[in-house]
Amino acid sequence: MSAPEQPWEETEDGGSATAAAVHVTRELPASRDDVFRAWTQPDLFARWFTPPGNSSVSAELDVRPGGSYRITLERTQLVPGKSYIVGEYLEVAPPDRLVFTFGWEDPPPAGIEALETLDSRVTVQFRERGASTEISITHERLNTAALRGFHRWGWETTLEQLADVA
Repeated sequence: MSAPEQPWEETEDGGSATAAAVHVTRELPASRDDVFRAWTQPDLFARWFTPPGNSSVSAELDVRPGGSYRITLERTQLVPGKSYIVGEYLEVAPPDRLVFTFGWEDPPPAGIEALETLDSRVTVQFRERGASTEISITHERLNTAALRGFHRWGWETTLEQLADVA
């Protein structure tokens, strides 16, 4: 088997479209309030929500039901240029839960055509685990293996960086 062209290809999910979701869970040595704040304050969010080697991220977050967000990613050498992640908050329950839509405006040239029309939904649960917080992400409406692999890679790599901020 040849080496993957993109890092997320290693995590491609061969499951059926009826299981069109990605589930990622991490435990961080931080309070639930601190972790929730890292998801909802633009300056903190921009410090961790970035793929490895990313040069710049900015975030406009109107964290309330019906509020919108726009994340600007200055991409890396792996995927050069700018792209924007956009969506609307559907549910905001501090410090327990966030639910929001997730789509791409000017998606990265990742070879995944479905990014241009992606209309997905993300649910993030924050659970106390003693002095730690468990973050559980469910990203739904990812109808192809390529979409699931790309977004699983994205969530796994960004959550690794969240521990440094929360």
